[in-house]
Amino acid sequence: MNAPVHSGQRQRTCRACGKKFDYPVKGGAATRHHCEDCVAVPPDTRKILERLHQRIAQLERRLASPPPPK
Repeated sequence: MNAPVHSGQRQRTCRACGKKFDYPVKGGAATRHHCEDCVAVPPDTRKILERLHQRIAQLERRLASPPPPK
């Protein structure tokens, strides 16, 4: 299932797409905040993707929580 995490590596979540990835990986293009796929996206577009991902996560949390009593 999950690959073992080697010394110094941590499981991180990409700010733009939400994908889990190991960081740092020797020779990998991933950064502390973005997976290898999203690093290739232009910074302006990546910033928009980050905002959209945050908003979607916020809406999902709101739907998952019970409604307030009336």
